[in-house]
Amino acid sequence: MSIDRTYKATPPSAVRTVPAKRRNGKLQSCEPCRKRKLGCDHRIPSCSRCLRRGHPQSCYYHPAPMTKQSDAMLLTPSASSLSSPDATTTSVTLATITTAASQHILTLPTPKPLQNQHSATRAESDPPSGRVQEILSVPSAGILMESACAPRTVGYLGEITSAAVVAEVNSSLGIPAHHGLIEPPKDSLTEDCVRNGVEVLEFLQDIEKIRDLLSRWFQFGDGFMLYRPLYEIWLEGLAPVLVDYSNGKGLESLAAAIWCNTQRSLTCSKNTTLQEWASAATGDQLRWETIGLLLSIIGLLSASLPPWDTVFKASYDRNELMHTTLKLVEICIDLSERSGARNELLLCLLYERTVMISGIQGDFSSEVWESYSGVCDVAILLGLHLDGRANSQTPFFLAELRARVFNVMFSMDKFQGTFLGRPPRLSYRYCNVPFPKDITDAEMALPWPELQARLVQLDANGGWSTSGSVGRSGWRRAWSTRLELREDVLEVVIGTRNIDLEASITSIRAREKQASDSLPPFCRGLDPEDLLARLKRDPTHHIPGRGVEWRPVDLLCFLSMHFGIRHTDFLLERAIFNKTKCDSSRMIASAKAVLNLVLKAHQIRDFLYEFQLDFTDMLAFYAVPVAGALAIEMLKRDQSNDPCDTFPRSETLQQLSVLVPALEAVRPDEGNYKLCTMGLNAIRKVLDQLLSKPPGRSIPIDGHQGHAFEDPQFGIGIGNDADFLQWLGNVDFDTNGWEDPL
Repeated sequence: MSIDRTYKATPPSAVRTVPAKRRNGKLQSCEPCRKRKLGCDHRIPSCSRCLRRGHPQSCYYHPAPMTKQSDAMLLTPSASSLSSPDATTTSVTLATITTAASQHILTLPTPKPLQNQHSATRAESDPPSGRVQEILSVPSAGILMESACAPRTVGYLGEITSAAVVAEVNSSLGIPAHHGLIEPPKDSLTEDCVRNGVEVLEFLQDIEKIRDLLSRWFQFGDGFMLYRPLYEIWLEGLAPVLVDYSNGKGLESLAAAIWCNTQRSLTCSKNTTLQEWASAATGDQLRWETIGLLLSIIGLLSASLPPWDTVFKASYDRNELMHTTLKLVEICIDLSERSGARNELLLCLLYERTVMISGIQGDFSSEVWESYSGVCDVAILLGLHLDGRANSQTPFFLAELRARVFNVMFSMDKFQGTFLGRPPRLSYRYCNVPFPKDITDAEMALPWPELQARLVQLDANGGWSTSGSVGRSGWRRAWSTRLELREDVLEVVIGTRNIDLEASITSIRAREKQASDSLPPFCRGLDPEDLLARLKRDPTHHIPGRGVEWRPVDLLCFLSMHFGIRHTDFLLERAIFNKTKCDSSRMIASAKAVLNLVLKAHQIRDFLYEFQLDFTDMLAFYAVPVAGALAIEMLKRDQSNDPCDTFPRSETLQQLSVLVPALEAVRPDEGNYKLCTMGLNAIRKVLDQLLSKPPGRSIPIDGHQGHAFEDPQFGIGIGNDADFLQWLGNVDFDTNGWEDPL
């Protein structure tokens, strides 16, 4: 909805014909023509015959004309524009909204109900109004009044639902079926909504600072989920609107106007360009989702940069900026949801809100888990898990955006399931997981002929670009081959079913090798430790075959892939060890491989200083678990005191000793600080015990090595897959129970 002096509830009425047919296959006639047995051209809002007679107000289409109910719902000319759930029938001026904002409830004027006419000439009189939308939901009425440009109703319903069966019946009768039956609720605009909206808008008053913050974020590379050009267009459209309303019209009026805009659906056709789609959500058509997405970038930036970065030296404190932007993003989400918005923009905003919460509270926070559940719910509601997430009328940029968004969500789902030990919420058994195309954000904004030529080049090279920088979508495409694999790993590690462990792990390893062989040329066969050593000597080292230098974001994506690969191997080896009680040497080797890569990456932290949040996550999710596993093994070996033991005790002690200061460097304002501190305390206690304990006699061990620590003094069977970090953090190593008897 445009932000101007008058809010037009609906666009100018276009001449349309009734799209649905009666059960006899004929188009429906208006009531005056039907009763006079005259030919009707079936146009809406008024047919040509009623217009020539000078009675367009009496032209309406009865949903069930043969019924005898006197209070049947009738479609009036003034209400014919309500075929879209977003439409209203009145114009509301800014003066009306501004005046009503001071009252408790701010509502838009609605049409006054017309009096029912019970006379014989009712067909030619003004028909009664009512809940016109109910007409649209009555399949037996034979008229659905759906415009070609009407937005699709929100709410994916699968093919086994009752609605699917009803739709099949209607289809057999020639009755057009609804695209969906679930409409998002829409609240009335209240004073509280206006007040919260003004709070958000006041933060945006210094538009130049906002522009500087966004510019700093995009120095890292492409957008995290949405295309970078979208943010640029939104920001350019936002600036003049803020200036216009700040100079006299008032932010209350702007907040009310944005509310009305957000109630309208974002529609497009196959010919819509990315620029047109972006412009439909900014400027005079500014939406709360747009503002929230701009604010979320500022929040993500503040979480990524260190406190001493120059961006915080002007007027913003890092910690304060993180909490402020999160609060404002929450307001934007609340206003969007109450306005009835359910679209791709809201989905991205919900996801980025989750990332912001994790940056402040940590990924182990219950609020992060609950927030991400809402993201998954909206994605399923929009049907993004289906292969048919796009049709012939969907422009390419939007189809690709949906693919990128769901790919990121599916990856995050496996990430959370792995590091929280919880079942995934999105399963590849019920989802079609797309592979994003190796196209940068700048290429996505090209005119269609140029973009089409670029797609042809990709197809000729197996879907991969062969020159220039690697965009985020390119790295995600490279990792996508392992998304389904990680779900099968979770089934082995935390699943409750009895499975053939050996066969499952053999299959996973074979698929892992196949995924490694299918990596693109710019990262296939590239050893991460060798790359880190090269970049440490020469930060201008080039990406193989691309002719460009490694950027920090490229290295971060590359390391994330290999952390995932090595961590998968560690999970499998630990599952084998815990379930079969076999020799632990392979599990130890896999744990040392993960820890060694973490420590190598930490050596070039200056190269990645702009990604402090990712560094903390690397320590929390990869270093702490494997270090804990190695610490337990060292305690076992130390108690057994086997002179023939080949465990690399000295090397492991050195690695743990190097890890300690890395964990100590994590700041208290980091989201996963508590997790890192828990691991730090546990590792410190183990090191104190190993380095300060006097030599003692060996403990006789019966059976295999896996039961060496099954001793009542520990309070837990260490051979079990228990929460060893929590246990280590609670053990008092100073008690005599840890010393060998004399």
